[in-house]
Amino acid sequence: MKKFQFQFESVLKMRRHKRSLCRQMLGEILQTDQRLVQQKQNLELLRQEQFQEIRLRQAKGVVDIDGAASLRYYAGQLQTQIQNVMANRKIVEKQITVCRQTLARAEQEVKAMEKLSDKHRDQFLYVQNRKEAFDLEETWSATQQTGVAR
Repeated sequence: MKKFQFQFESVLKMRRHKRSLCRQMLGEILQTDQRLVQQKQNLELLRQEQFQEIRLRQAKGVVDIDGAASLRYYAGQLQTQIQNVMANRKIVEKQITVCRQTLARAEQEVKAMEKLSDKHRDQFLYVQNRKEAFDLEETWSATQQTGVAR
């Protein structure tokens, strides 16, 4: 029996490869987003520590204006960094959305090609089975005629 060969196998492989690349890219973007979330949490923690340090210094009853100003300036710098991270996250979120849409389209394309492959395979098997049945019938018929002629 002949082996089934899908005529669009190269197209199917290409679409599977595209889907794989989309999955990989989405994974990388999600990792980037997770790193940004962690970075934002770390910066917020540092900022809170700066304000806590200011409160501790003022609780002693002695006001250190230069020290407090320095800590507030650093807290302001941290706030700017937090805003930058949030802006980057918005960009990454847009990338995630686009990447998910692209992945969904790639997934649909692969499924369509796989469905077409299954349809062609079923048709091929049907034709092969019909040929085998016809050959078997011919063989049986030939043996019957030979048996009758004896």
